[in-house]
Amino acid sequence: MYQRLDAETAAVRTEQAALDAVPPAERPAVAAMLAGRLAGLESAEPGLCFGRIDRTGAQPLHVGRRGLWADGEPLLVDWRAEAARPFYTATPAHPMGLRRRRHLRLAGRTVVGIADELLDGSPPKAGDVVGDGPLAEALSAPRTGRMRDAVTTLQAEQDAVIRAPGRGVTVVQGGPGTGKTVVALHRAAYVLFAYPPAARGVLVVGPDARFLDYISQVLPSLGEHDVRLVARTEIGGSGPVAAEPLDVARRKGRATLAAEMATLVRARRPAATAVTLPAGPDRITLDAAAVGDALAAAADLPHNPGRAAFRERLADHVARAQVQVVHEHLDRFDAEAAVATGVDLDEAVAADLRSLGLAGAPAVTVRLVDPAATRAGLRACPALDSAVTSLWPPLSAEEAVEDLLAAHPELGREPGAPWTAADLALLDEARELVDGPPGDVYGHVVVDEAQELTEMDWRAVLRRCPSRSMTVVGDFAQAGPVSTVSGWTEALGTRITVHTLTVNYRTTAEILEASRDLLAEIAPEQSPSRSLRHGEPPRVLTGATVADELRPGELTAVICADADAARLAAELGDRARVLPVSRARGLEFDAVVVVDPDRIKAARPSGKRDLYVALTRATRRVTVIGSERA
Repeated sequence: MYQRLDAETAAVRTEQAALDAVPPAERPAVAAMLAGRLAGLESAEPGLCFGRIDRTGAQPLHVGRRGLWADGEPLLVDWRAEAARPFYTATPAHPMGLRRRRHLRLAGRTVVGIADELLDGSPPKAGDVVGDGPLAEALSAPRTGRMRDAVTTLQAEQDAVIRAPGRGVTVVQGGPGTGKTVVALHRAAYVLFAYPPAARGVLVVGPDARFLDYISQVLPSLGEHDVRLVARTEIGGSGPVAAEPLDVARRKGRATLAAEMATLVRARRPAATAVTLPAGPDRITLDAAAVGDALAAAADLPHNPGRAAFRERLADHVARAQVQVVHEHLDRFDAEAAVATGVDLDEAVAADLRSLGLAGAPAVTVRLVDPAATRAGLRACPALDSAVTSLWPPLSAEEAVEDLLAAHPELGREPGAPWTAADLALLDEARELVDGPPGDVYGHVVVDEAQELTEMDWRAVLRRCPSRSMTVVGDFAQAGPVSTVSGWTEALGTRITVHTLTVNYRTTAEILEASRDLLAEIAPEQSPSRSLRHGEPPRVLTGATVADELRPGELTAVICADADAARLAAELGDRARVLPVSRARGLEFDAVVVVDPDRIKAARPSGKRDLYVALTRATRRVTVIGSERA
């Protein structure tokens, strides 16, 4: 297999070396295509083949990170291919025609571990290696601070979601530790494999930069490199962000502001009334019908493109009016000449033609005014530009948002003040109203910790995914204080498919039990997930210091109220990661020390949900320290 991988890699490198022979116009696209192929081949190198399925009455199939073929026969089946499905979904109750599922563990290019699962009820034979599978090993492994792909350990419940049919909106919900993020990222890789039209890049939206760093290597390890990761507040662009009260941010996240801003922007268009416009040395008056026609040409366009269309149509009307004025001047000249000379010029010309025997000659029309040239001149007319600007001024997104917020003094914005995170979502909305849809659209969008998004955030996400091929994951029991959405249909409409994960792969049964009462309080409609592991019960201490609870060899997070984070970080240095609770969502650690739970609950409107998040980050142990000596 590795020989075949090396051969394909060498072939791509050969094509790259010959790029100079590609026509210059095609070279950038070909270079990008080859770079993508090479990245996919190189990412398959670690753990290229991780499994085999032995089928009753058929040849075994090897399953790995990408498909490899030789002489028309499959050497290795891509984990996303339909043929690989039994590797993830076969069980002793439903073996799907398999006798054995074999898990392989590689170190470099050498097999260093084998574990077999016998699925057909037959006794072990020579060559069968029955033992713990990779899931048990993965669950007990220490955390590193980076999420790893789970392509070797996906379970049937997760695989069913990953391979769910259709390219619409798939929602994955479930409690902490049920693998929502893993499923979302693997589903994105599957969608790009199974539905090639979606392969126009992947956008991953997460709660903050720390979380995005945590998940950043998963999709590249699955061979998907055309991936952009953005924080929720940076969907429409990044920049300095000022702080503001949580209740103000929440109000700015309401979709009603989008409708209000659209009305304000629309109100900047002129009315369909008569106007007088400059046209060279002349001034032309257009009636209300002509202005209305120009407005109709811009009716469905954003503000600034609409303004350009309005100007073009006005220029057409002015040009026609100019031509009409010239002809009226000529007709008046003919009439005045006839009165002054007593000669009808048209009749005189006709008489001359008759005298020359040319009475039946074809008429020749001499164009005294060229309408096209007249229009071209008007398009470059500064005076007309100024007149149109006075009728329909240009507009920036920043001006539109300033106008909106000026109408809401309760939102507390001073003109010219730095923008806040909630303002950035309003600016993105304004850009669509002012200049049109964004140019950065994607074939598939993953939204993680989706319960954090406001209605305005959702609008920013959806305008970047016109195909509506999305994977959305979240848990409303973990919602923060700014979110304005309380259900998936409220955010995404009814044309969605919702999957609920029920098995907890992160948290021990003892930790889940300790958080059960809190879950019942914040989300009584939710059932707790079922843990696969047992461990030590959480410890609740009073009069202890954080440093006393740190153990060597563990990835430990100290989670506290946001206001306490700087102090604790200074005290602990590099002995532990100190996390303000607002930044803990989606992360996991070997051990967690929760500092002053009462202070966490009181600090924000979402305080009880924040505490629930803090208590469910650990894979091994949780210590809760009361307020006396934290």
